[in-house]
Amino acid sequence: MNNLYHYIKYRLIFYPLLAVIRFFLKETKTLNHPHFFILGSGRNGSTLLATILNAHKDIIIPPEQFLLPYIIIRKYLLFPFNPKAWLKNVKKLYLKKEKTTNWQIDISSIKLKNGSISEIFNQIFLEYKDKNKKEAKYWGDKSPLNTNFIKYIYPEFLAAKYIFLIRDPRDVMLSYKKMIKKESKNYYQWYSLMKWEDSISSYDYLNNKSEVHLIRYEDLINDTNNEIKKIQSFLNIDIIDNLSLLKEDIDSMGVTNMSHHQNLKKPISNTSIGKWKNELSEEDLKCFNNRVKLKMKRFNYY
Repeated sequence: MNNLYHYIKYRLIFYPLLAVIRFFLKETKTLNHPHFFILGSGRNGSTLLATILNAHKDIIIPPEQFLLPYIIIRKYLLFPFNPKAWLKNVKKLYLKKEKTTNWQIDISSIKLKNGSISEIFNQIFLEYKDKNKKEAKYWGDKSPLNTNFIKYIYPEFLAAKYIFLIRDPRDVMLSYKKMIKKESKNYYQWYSLMKWEDSISSYDYLNNKSEVHLIRYEDLINDTNNEIKKIQSFLNIDIIDNLSLLKEDIDSMGVTNMSHHQNLKKPISNTSIGKWKNELSEEDLKCFNNRVKLKMKRFNYY
């Protein structure tokens, strides 16, 4: 019921209203500083990928902060004609978010200059970059929430590059089955498929508009070096072996204390691929109807 409420609120009410206000304000600006977003359904290796990329000298990816969609919503729906109040609210959001404690920056001391959403977001990320890896050329964001709000985000970041991760939805379901301990008995079934199908819709939306690099989780695990080199080429940065630096950078994502990210501390292994064959029930597998199977075939999942 809660997810239905959020769907109606953010997709059917907020988004159309926000799009109209954004059209009339015409405040969107192209951000010149190199930046990218890592997107996907969740439980698809995005934290592993971000950790590997973060080991590159030219890239910095802060810990997840889950704030960008709400910054955009508040800009257009609460403070469309009051930029000072909006900037004050942005700082308030960051100060309230527990995740930003991992950033180790004093957001209250940053003098944010009035500008577009992308310019403000860039100022905050550059502050983090300057205090943690000043030489980095790119900043990246891998907050999972961004995938669900890509229609909000893309118009503000037209110059961004997007890395899209996809994973066999049966293994995604299994991962959520192990992670979700609350809600109703079979909540993980509905939730995992909803997240996976929603991510495919976001990919299709982006793929028609922007530079998108698609990578399958299975390829990332089985041929890590080659897949990372493809991403480095996509980002136009030096091709280096990130894996040799991975152990030094493992804590920078601020998530290794979370139970569902404990595998990050272990060597990369393909043991998590195809686990669904032995661990999903018949009832679980019945959830993969013909509509889902057609989408799976597009990405060579049979």
